[in-house]
Amino acid sequence: MKHILIFVFAFLCFSRAFSQVQVGIYHSGLSAQIGVGTDIEKKFFGELRFLAPDRLELDLGIEAIGQYNFYRSEWYNLHGGVMLGFFGDFGIGPEASIGLPFGTTIKPISTFRRLGILMEATPYLLGDQVFLRGNLGLRMRLGGD
Repeated sequence: MKHILIFVFAFLCFSRAFSQVQVGIYHSGLSAQIGVGTDIEKKFFGELRFLAPDRLELDLGIEAIGQYNFYRSEWYNLHGGVMLGFFGDFGIGPEASIGLPFGTTIKPISTFRRLGILMEATPYLLGDQVFLRGNLGLRMRLGGD
């Protein structure tokens, strides 16, 4: 319930701050993320991602991501950027992470370009360990034209 309230609060804050907002849900192996961000069609865009753990995975976390669109077309965007995150579980303090997400957003439906499929790879450093995370998910632009 707490995660839903955080998501709704963040969504309302972003939707008032920007004329167009995007929301997404992503999956990377065992963990899922819920994202809220600015217009992914702009040259520069940002996103907050909240870890959406299930009962077996108790780590909580949030990531702030700033990205740059290297290439934009009607059918797909290629983008990359910087990610800063904080993760923790119940008993250990939060750990900071930093990463370099690179990916593509494919817009497969010609009559509904607001829907996109995200494919992303992020090499990142969490504590003293290096990981490579792959994300696959859906994102949708809301508001605006």
